[in-house]
Amino acid sequence: MVGKSTVLAVLAAAASVNAENYIGFNYGATKANFGAVKVYADFKEEFEIARKLAGTNGKFNSARLYTNIQGPSKDDPISAFQAAIDTKTTLLLGIWCSAGQDIVTNEINALVKAIDKFGTKFTDLVVGLSVGSEDLYRNSVMGIENKSGIGAQPAEIAKYIQQTRKALSGTPLKSVPIGHVDTWTAWVNGTNQAVIDAVDWVGSDAYPYFQSTMANSIKDAPKLFWDAYNVTAQATGKEVWITETGWPVQGKDMNLAKANREDAQTYWNEIGCALFGNYKTWWYMLRDADPNAPETEFGVVDANLKPYYDLTCKNAKPVPSPVANSTPSSSSAASSGKPSSTSGPNSPGKDGKDASSRPNPGSSISSLSTSAPPSTPTADSSNRSKPSGTSKSNYSPSASGPSNTASTYVVESTPASGTGAAAKPAQTTGAPGGVSNSAVSSGVAMGLVAINAIVAAFFLL
Repeated sequence: MVGKSTVLAVLAAAASVNAENYIGFNYGATKANFGAVKVYADFKEEFEIARKLAGTNGKFNSARLYTNIQGPSKDDPISAFQAAIDTKTTLLLGIWCSAGQDIVTNEINALVKAIDKFGTKFTDLVVGLSVGSEDLYRNSVMGIENKSGIGAQPAEIAKYIQQTRKALSGTPLKSVPIGHVDTWTAWVNGTNQAVIDAVDWVGSDAYPYFQSTMANSIKDAPKLFWDAYNVTAQATGKEVWITETGWPVQGKDMNLAKANREDAQTYWNEIGCALFGNYKTWWYMLRDADPNAPETEFGVVDANLKPYYDLTCKNAKPVPSPVANSTPSSSSAASSGKPSSTSGPNSPGKDGKDASSRPNPGSSISSLSTSAPPSTPTADSSNRSKPSGTSKSNYSPSASGPSNTASTYVVESTPASGTGAAAKPAQTTGAPGGVSNSAVSSGVAMGLVAINAIVAAFFLL
């Protein structure tokens, strides 16, 4: 029989705890009002608002970005960097990876320029770097069916990670923890193993509100959230960073999920207050009404910068993970001495809301007391607006973004690993490039069967 300690060891596969668990929000590079590009004053204002949120004691002092590029330039560093320096805000950087090699090259160039320009005033604030965000989900059969936009092959993401490490090797960020952000359906998909092998940590974007093919009322939300977290930890063996989660204050009903302030408060109290200080967490999001709110609004402050609900956690009843409520795991592969972070789908120049449809993790993943795998994950047809910009789900990089031309960072021609040459995903049929990157692949089924067996053993002890 599998012992309880063995199960917990699997869940905490990498074993030690990093010195600090960062708390912050996701920040897009454009505003909600017609996609206007944010400038220094916008980022500085938002970083200061986050620190001054009533009752939070300044603990929301980290920012997750989706791009290093200041729109609409080709590869100038984003003005959020200077704002972070001036407000002492730590940074989880992001590289936009679904627009191809030229844009990735520009992203790397912008980061190298920032290192040269700001030196350690900047690099000392960087807690991690995400190479890509939800590219694997968008590239899956599920993502394609939901018209979620252009994604990237696992071999492409692994190649971009290799290029990023090489570009940073002689800089103060040579040891920065590098990860990739995606949905749990991507992390349990065996065809994405090349990305798991390449990263120091994995980012989890989890939204029970969007899991509309199953019971997803606010009462079900804690179970759905921790199911996604635990299955990701088990499948990857890497430290899991909470890179996006939240509950909307307004929007349409998603099966049993209601978008309103009361339920958003409950989600904050039960999930947020369980995460803050215990896991590296970047909430989605600080401000959605900027000044006009999207149809589905996730912001914790309104257009007048007043909180929609109590953010103190004083009266909260946090719901910890039912399986791994000991200590969150740290990545055994975290070769860097620095803490980590990252992500979100913002193409440089547009980056706001990569409004990809949220995948629904089919059936509950963690009550796993049966030997059969959960039902096939499916996705709802709704769009979730990501950090500022358009709320359309078929997002593609804007023509107004950085030009797709060669930059100063020379990328060597390296063969794509794992699945052969990387190809742009077809947006209408099956798995692109002949690679089975679908959430319904046999690899997913086999992986989930194994997870079921392990967790079932735990609960039978």
